[in-house]
Amino acid sequence: MTSKIRAARMDSAEREQMIVQKAVEYFAEHGFDGGTRNLAKHIGVTQSLLYRYFPTKEALINQVYEVVYIAKWNPNWEILLQDRTIPYESRLKTYYLEYAHIVLSDHWVRILVFAGLKQEGLNNRLFKLLRNHIFSRVVNEFHHAYAIPELDDEEKREIEFEMVWALHAAIFYIGMRKSVYLSGEPKNVNSLIETLVENFIVSLKHFTNINVSENEKQKKIHTTKKN
Repeated sequence: MTSKIRAARMDSAEREQMIVQKAVEYFAEHGFDGGTRNLAKHIGVTQSLLYRYFPTKEALINQVYEVVYIAKWNPNWEILLQDRTIPYESRLKTYYLEYAHIVLSDHWVRILVFAGLKQEGLNNRLFKLLRNHIFSRVVNEFHHAYAIPELDDEEKREIEFEMVWALHAAIFYIGMRKSVYLSGEPKNVNSLIETLVENFIVSLKHFTNINVSENEKQKKIHTTKKN
């Protein structure tokens, strides 16, 4: 009785926020297959009231995406990654330690997994954001920090991005172990993440130096033939 009275006293904005937060819990636990009847029951509202705020299930899912992912996006990450007064390695470690804090949220991981299985296009919005605003900076700032020329070969440059993806995925997998496989997480997550960043930099240096050297060889061969 008390909860119903309190719910009745909610204003429109509060009720909408409550619906979204409960929907986050529901989708993280059950995925996106369930009908709106069970969803409304979990939230504690009628279906008609749910539709008053969100005319379609897709509209509610989009709002869940905004709350779980976009609202947690920190624009200062982009500033940090380009701040050349800070050593490159320190920038990456700071960013990925903050990123991991979000990834280790049960809702963040589980909803992303369910979205990948059932909500085509939802994950792509997040991945596009990561590639354009984070990965591009990680790669570009790497070349500047270590005075390594950018690679001319588009396929090789794409491998650089894939290596950033691999680093990102390794940290995401910590969240998978915790929230999906329920097998726990490393004892010292921060230390592991710092090690992953260090190994990433070593690997990217190795890859780029080999390919820059190959580019220089090809240029010399081309110049010699031309002369």
